[in-house]
Amino acid sequence: MKTATIATLLLTATSATAFSTSRTAAASLRQSTTLNLFGSKPKDPNSDAAKQPGMMDQLAMFKKAQELAQKKKKLDDELANETIMGTAADGNIEITVKYIPPQLPANPTPGYEAAAVNINEEYLSQVSSEDLSVALVEAIRDGEKKATERVGEKYKELEEDMKGIMGGFGGQ
Repeated sequence: MKTATIATLLLTATSATAFSTSRTAAASLRQSTTLNLFGSKPKDPNSDAAKQPGMMDQLAMFKKAQELAQKKKKLDDELANETIMGTAADGNIEITVKYIPPQLPANPTPGYEAAAVNINEEYLSQVSSEDLSVALVEAIRDGEKKATERVGEKYKELEEDMKGIMGGFGGQ
């Protein structure tokens, strides 16, 4: 019984300090928060002040990031409205592929969708089902390859803008 009472007193004493509203702990926390309010580090008298970003630099970077997001949305809209054709079987099968922009944050990767299929009737009457199946897959893959190349071309513009914002750090 005495051991249990002593253990209870020790636990109460140590947990009481954990929930204490000591002014010194709150004051030191507030002070460090004030110094680093916008993410910049306290100025070191021995370092170059220009290397340390201030609030205005960060606001400018945030504005540039917003501009990039708007450009990306515009590019995605343009790509979604483009018609990209995939072909197979010497042009007897044509697949229209549509670009599906990423739906952030639920689906962060873009996709492609076969929107239409056009098969030459003469070819269709002569081909076996196995060959038709293979040709359809080839046409879809060709359309996706062309769509991926087109997306890459469009995103090069965005990549150049991003490198400008990052100061040349983007992938180099």
